[in-house]
Amino acid sequence: MLNRMKHYPMVLLIILNLMVMNVWAKNIDLSTLPNRDSVQLTIYNSENLTLVRETRQISVKKGQNRLQFSWVNTKIDPTSVQLNIISHPIELQLNNTTFPHDKPQMLYWHIMSAVESLVTVEISYFTSGISWRADYSAILSQSGKTMSMDSFVSVSNHSGEDYENAQVRLVIGKINLVEQVNDLVGQAQYKKEKRKRVKQDMSLRIAKATMSQRAGFYFASNELMEKEKEVEKDSLSEYTIFTIDGTETIPNQWSKRLRSGFSKDINIDIIYRYRPREYGDHLARILLFTNNKKSSLGDAPLPEGKIQLYQKNKQNTLTYIAGVTLKYTSVDDKVELNTGVDPDIYFDLMSLKNWKDMIWMHYRKANVYRRIGDGHIIVDHNSRVAGWNEHQMFAQHVRNYTDNPINVEIRRVIKGDSILKSQLDIKKHDFQTVDIHSHLKKGEKQALLYEVDTKKGRNAKQNQVSLETRIITYPTW
Repeated sequence: MLNRMKHYPMVLLIILNLMVMNVWAKNIDLSTLPNRDSVQLTIYNSENLTLVRETRQISVKKGQNRLQFSWVNTKIDPTSVQLNIISHPIELQLNNTTFPHDKPQMLYWHIMSAVESLVTVEISYFTSGISWRADYSAILSQSGKTMSMDSFVSVSNHSGEDYENAQVRLVIGKINLVEQVNDLVGQAQYKKEKRKRVKQDMSLRIAKATMSQRAGFYFASNELMEKEKEVEKDSLSEYTIFTIDGTETIPNQWSKRLRSGFSKDINIDIIYRYRPREYGDHLARILLFTNNKKSSLGDAPLPEGKIQLYQKNKQNTLTYIAGVTLKYTSVDDKVELNTGVDPDIYFDLMSLKNWKDMIWMHYRKANVYRRIGDGHIIVDHNSRVAGWNEHQMFAQHVRNYTDNPINVEIRRVIKGDSILKSQLDIKKHDFQTVDIHSHLKKGEKQALLYEVDTKKGRNAKQNQVSLETRIITYPTW
């Protein structure tokens, strides 16, 4: 009997605890999240990440409140989900976050409230599957000295979530946080923690970004322009953020095309270059301009994208030139667009003459033969060529059939111990490469003559080309 009595206090304690837990559970309201009041998308292409920040209004009662958040069938990263209490931050406290094992892709926030009120909360997280790409349309003037350019951005949503009335921000540039991650975590934990640290750092830096400048922005759905928009540009040290004015609805599995800007009277230089290593074995038409205000562009980087080029002709219609890729271009950097071969430019290299001189022979020994009777002697020398100079004369024919004057740059690689002789405008690019410069008027034909003298064998003393000014004429036979 006494042994049974010893267990009574423990049983009583368990019963009391169960009663307290039952009372406590009655004060908990399980609420699912209501519709969003606002949502902001900051899209990072380089990391396939989008930072989502959304606000919602929830009703809380005094005591414990339980708030449910689910990401079923979406690409939301659950480790990045955060809750921030905007209104009543003193009266409300987030106690903990739980992930029920019997209900995957779901979490509960446990909030203790000292008031019964309508509360504004902000939920932020990273998701993947949202991307954007840039494209351009440019029209050259008939003279080729100026160009107008339309810029567009297409946003695609494959995240599994619909985003209605969302403010969209597009990030240009790449994030270089590997060294910072290495400093924050040890090498043993590096691979495990890298992505988490990168996301936290990105979220903090994005939140601190300040608006700096506006430019024209337009909205288009299914390739149709609808209304004018604005872009706010946040310039940070490593990247630039474009903020679309107003809101956009971007359903899952949809894409939208946005006009991100328009520039006219961009100052253009056109040069015809022969650089086989860069452009292939042909004379390429290169468009050059600088990404700055002086060139009638803005003060933000140009994202990488496809650019379709056209040119006005005499009939005031457009001639298609080429579709090329515009690489990512920082402010004040130069843009080079290779538009390929211009059919109105004739370009051909002709070899005019080849000869050798300054030949040196190396004699080792001789075999002597004598014919019996008449005493005739033949000496058979055992020798080989030890050194010589090789001469090559070239004519680079160029003819301009366009309606405008052109500038030409021809890059030639000349190996060995060589001398390039000519009266042309020639400059050394490196120790064995030269650039030949010329200017042709409308309809002009030129034969750019030069001679290359190369020392071979024992004659050669160095491995570089030197320049010598000399008048070169067509050879006479």
